[in-house]
Amino acid sequence: MPPPVTAPKISFANHLDVSVIVYDSFSDKDKTNYFGTLTSIATVPPKTTASLQLKHPTSVLIVSDAKSNSPLTRIIYLQDVSTGPFAVGEADVKAMAQTMAFITFITNNKTDPLTQDFNAIWKDTSKPQVTPVNRFFAQHEQYKSCTFATYMMGITYTAEQPESKGKPMDQALYSLSTLATLLGATWPEFLPDIVVTKFTCNTNNDTLALQAGIDLKKLPAQSDEALQFFGSLFNVQHLQVSVMFNYAVGLNIFGTRLSISLDAMHVPFGGAGTLNINKPTATIDINPLFKFVVFTVTGDMPFDIFDNKFEADLSMTIDNIEAAFGVVIKGDKGPLPTPPAMKGVHFDSFGVGIGIIFEPPSAAIGLSGQLHIGDAGNNTIVPLDDDSFVVVCQLIEEVPNPLYISFYVPKMHLTDVYTVFTNAQCPVDVPVLFSDLSFQWSENPMEPVVLPDGSLSNMGYGFSAAADIFGFDFYGDVELDLTNGVKADIEMSPLSLGNIFSIKGDGAGVTLKVDANGNPIKNNQIITKAAQKQALQNATTKQMVPPGGAVLKIQTLASPFLHLSGAINLFEVENWHLDADITSSGIKFDVGFGGILTSDMSCTLSDFHNLAASFQYGLNDTISLPSIGGISLGSMPLQALVGAHFALNTSSSNIVLSIGGSFDFEGLTRNFGDFTADVNISSVSDLLNAILNNIESNASQIFGDLLNQAGAWANKVQQNVITGVENVASVLQNAFNQDANQAAATMKAAGFAANTIASGLQTAYGLSATAVAQTMQQAGFAAQEVASALQNVFGNDAQMIASAIQTAYGWSADQINDLLGQIGFSVDQIGQAFQQLGGEFEDFGNKILHGLDPSNWPNPFGGGGIFGGGGIFGGGFP
Repeated sequence: MPPPVTAPKISFANHLDVSVIVYDSFSDKDKTNYFGTLTSIATVPPKTTASLQLKHPTSVLIVSDAKSNSPLTRIIYLQDVSTGPFAVGEADVKAMAQTMAFITFITNNKTDPLTQDFNAIWKDTSKPQVTPVNRFFAQHEQYKSCTFATYMMGITYTAEQPESKGKPMDQALYSLSTLATLLGATWPEFLPDIVVTKFTCNTNNDTLALQAGIDLKKLPAQSDEALQFFGSLFNVQHLQVSVMFNYAVGLNIFGTRLSISLDAMHVPFGGAGTLNINKPTATIDINPLFKFVVFTVTGDMPFDIFDNKFEADLSMTIDNIEAAFGVVIKGDKGPLPTPPAMKGVHFDSFGVGIGIIFEPPSAAIGLSGQLHIGDAGNNTIVPLDDDSFVVVCQLIEEVPNPLYISFYVPKMHLTDVYTVFTNAQCPVDVPVLFSDLSFQWSENPMEPVVLPDGSLSNMGYGFSAAADIFGFDFYGDVELDLTNGVKADIEMSPLSLGNIFSIKGDGAGVTLKVDANGNPIKNNQIITKAAQKQALQNATTKQMVPPGGAVLKIQTLASPFLHLSGAINLFEVENWHLDADITSSGIKFDVGFGGILTSDMSCTLSDFHNLAASFQYGLNDTISLPSIGGISLGSMPLQALVGAHFALNTSSSNIVLSIGGSFDFEGLTRNFGDFTADVNISSVSDLLNAILNNIESNASQIFGDLLNQAGAWANKVQQNVITGVENVASVLQNAFNQDANQAAATMKAAGFAANTIASGLQTAYGLSATAVAQTMQQAGFAAQEVASALQNVFGNDAQMIASAIQTAYGWSADQINDLLGQIGFSVDQIGQAFQQLGGEFEDFGNKILHGLDPSNWPNPFGGGGIFGGGGIFGGGFP
């Protein structure tokens, strides 16, 4: 181990008439140290030579006037090269006087060619400046004693603040604006001065390297928040920074930059941990264009996203309200892998976005880029309106980790969702169209975060979207799984079709944040700017789905695939539990109405505007039959099992209720409707009454086989299928335009009794007994039936009946005599009747009556009389 290096002693002579202070000017740059960190090592009286103990084997010494603290000379001690003896004298005083005179000149004559030539030396800080400065002074006689070293000492003395002039040089405070101006830079007139301490000047290959101490709290920042944030990057309030001047700031003016380089920096990340920047350089830029200093940090940062490792160069600019980042990815910028669950999604290109907002504190970090979905090889490319995606990250132990992914797809059918995003075959044959699909992938769905649109990242992988199913609008979250396909609970708005039907449920409703134009806030953004955050704060909520709607459960692992739960109101039934499957024909469900119907009402909601239902009920009522020519066809008791249906249709301006159905009656299926009913119907009873009224109103069509033909109608009247008819013959005459003969034939064919027919002919047609008998004879009635009917209708008039029968049937008196006796007439009645008819009948009648007179009876004992030669016993009558 070599022995420790000891600092030497030197001889120093003060040839001046004033005391001087010798300072060690420390820097690791040895002889390139023109003004280092000052430490007083000795005060040397006038005209005195002293032995000085140096602090370093190689030392730079600055000698100053002990009274005024003005610099006098700079001495370099190099072991075995420059070892002294050293002194300060009048030549040094003269050189510093010329230097101070030169500084005064260029300060007061900024546009003088001499000043401009001198300032031009400093323009390019990448070129050596020591030699050009020395050459410049050597070329001007009045300043030929000046050197780069005297100039650097002179400007520090000139820049020293008045309050420190009387203090030792190692306690001096300096005006940065004065230093900047004297080194060729332009200090903004409107920017307050910055006081620095411990100013040092070194060169590296003759290129200027300056350093100074600053108080972070005293910098003229754009805002207190910006200054506070920049200060939070460091553990101390006072920093020793490098000072450089940049001619290329703009508008051909110098800018001033203060910088410090570190091994690592831990940036406060909006209350969410710290962001680690490797090998950072923090800079404070003074630009004449601005009224404030600009804070910037550059460095690099490693990323490991979905097993893709890369590094990025970071540039953080601290504004008045935020810290904005520029990020350049190093190396390969190829596609970014996606999580294994995201089949069919391809991240083609990406970049990094970072932002920190001061108040209220927040920060964001993530990746954004362009993607495509599907594969051209199997023709499954999904059209996109917006091909951007984001991977929003969170900091875990200062390292970015994916938090969620967001991207959007304008429209997709359920079958396409299966094809592109899962390994399963779609089992659903119901057309489901999703729109405005907001896709998300979450690293940990058990710890959801609030997304920009106000929703939660509460599913592993899937999307939120509006869904159209048969015109029904649903909205909600849909989860995707490579193996199991799709699972979702999506909600619909409460639905009402007039006063007849409505669907409601337990849906909580869906709200999203929207911007000032009503457009939903996008999730595929990284909130890195205060303006973005302000836009979110200004966003209002929009009710996408009101609460109280039914909930549709989609699951494709097993049937049923689409199942709707809720409650319905239908007519007078309220809050009927809805438990319905959605099939290719619509939403099907049954509703019970107790004893009113003989079956449940089977309903199909085919779309948002159309409800169809079918049911059965027992019809037991009597309808009035139509009238023809003012003549009623009677009434008809109906007892039948009716199969009915109705359709409820709504539009933007109208609601229509149409009803139809059928029932079996008298051997045929009778159809009614479809007819339009009053939409204000409020109960099933009203509905059934509407059906009954329609059947009654359309009886001539529904029962045409029974009502449109006289014979059929009469037959049903005779069978009591049709009731309420007082005079069949009258109806046949006036409604069916039948004459008496037709009516008699019709009624006989229908099975009506002769009495009924005779009565009808008499009352309806006003026929006489003879006419009735003739008509009935033509209809095929036997004379005895007609005679009995005439007796019943016209009364117990033997003469009338005998005349009618004789006329109608051409019977002889003897035949009619027997007939009248058969229907209950006495011999006397018959005889008297025959006497009135004249002719053969009168003779027959006289004979009858003669036989009835006892005086005309023969004598049974002969000789006439009862005992004479005639009579019973005498061989006469009888």
